[in-house]
Amino acid sequence: MAGDFKFKKISFIIIAVILILFAGTRIDTDPDFFLYYKNFQYIENTPKDFLDRTMPIEWCIYIIPHFFKLFFYSKLDIIRSSFFMFALLGVTTKLIAIRKYANVFFLSIILYVSNLFIMQEMTTIRAGVASGIFILSLDALDKKKYKTFFIFIILCFLFHSSSVLFILAWLIMRFVKNIKYYYWLIVFSFISAIFKINFLTLLFLDKIFPRVDVYIKAMEWMKEKETNIFNFRALFALIIILIFAFYYKKLKNTQYFESLFKIHIISVSIFFLLSSSAQVFSTRSFELFSVVQFLLYPLIIYIFNDKFKIFGWIVIVFYALLQIYYLIEIADIYKPYKSWFF
Repeated sequence: MAGDFKFKKISFIIIAVILILFAGTRIDTDPDFFLYYKNFQYIENTPKDFLDRTMPIEWCIYIIPHFFKLFFYSKLDIIRSSFFMFALLGVTTKLIAIRKYANVFFLSIILYVSNLFIMQEMTTIRAGVASGIFILSLDALDKKKYKTFFIFIILCFLFHSSSVLFILAWLIMRFVKNIKYYYWLIVFSFISAIFKINFLTLLFLDKIFPRVDVYIKAMEWMKEKETNIFNFRALFALIIILIFAFYYKKLKNTQYFESLFKIHIISVSIFFLLSSSAQVFSTRSFELFSVVQFLLYPLIIYIFNDKFKIFGWIVIVFYALLQIYYLIEIADIYKPYKSWFF
């Protein structure tokens, strides 16, 4: 047992160092790189100027570069250090969560590296840190330590305003206990996606939140494609829901299963509910919650008897390989990464 713990600890450190260096020292490899580069380069000098900017952005974009101004004079050094800090926070929060909560350590690592690392630590880096902080709050959420949970959520808001979705998930889980209502939620959301009901405009959220309206108009101007609700990851997420619903009673007492499963259903439901609005909302919200997947999906091995647990491993490894293929070959925005693999 001690040897196994030491092996995991060494593996954890090696994986963390590799991933942090990989993401933190990258140059022009992802779609959002130059957007962040310019934000770090031309950040306002005072908090007042930052608040008065035309296009609001989260406080992390102000705090992190200004922190490194205490140590560096060169703008290039400040920019590089800021990218490195985001990588450090994004990777370590998720790896600590895996080490702390994962029932199957290496399956969770495989799932994280094959998909979420590229999507968040290499692309949507603000959301990457926010989702990492959120998954660290799992124990507080599961044990109903709500004060601690909301401290985590406040930290999430420093990095991404869409963290409001975490509060929505908490509200649903706080007041809706019976799992059957979650199944009705996924059915309702799927029907709304089929009939293309736009909940952002139906609930006047574009009027209440100016940033929502900006996104919608931008997506209309760019004539963005509709969200493909039958994409590979969404379909697999639905399959996981069906499998775990069938084996719910068997898995219910597995540590953290119920919280992870409910969050997963909520995330897929939000994806469907927002699919008829701008694609950026539905896809990015799903990705934000995807952090629960690397803890939830490996629990599939517990539906098998001890002799056949290998099939659970095969399913997860195969899915991880499909994720890499999907990112490189199917999702256009990730094609810059193709040279890493082929």
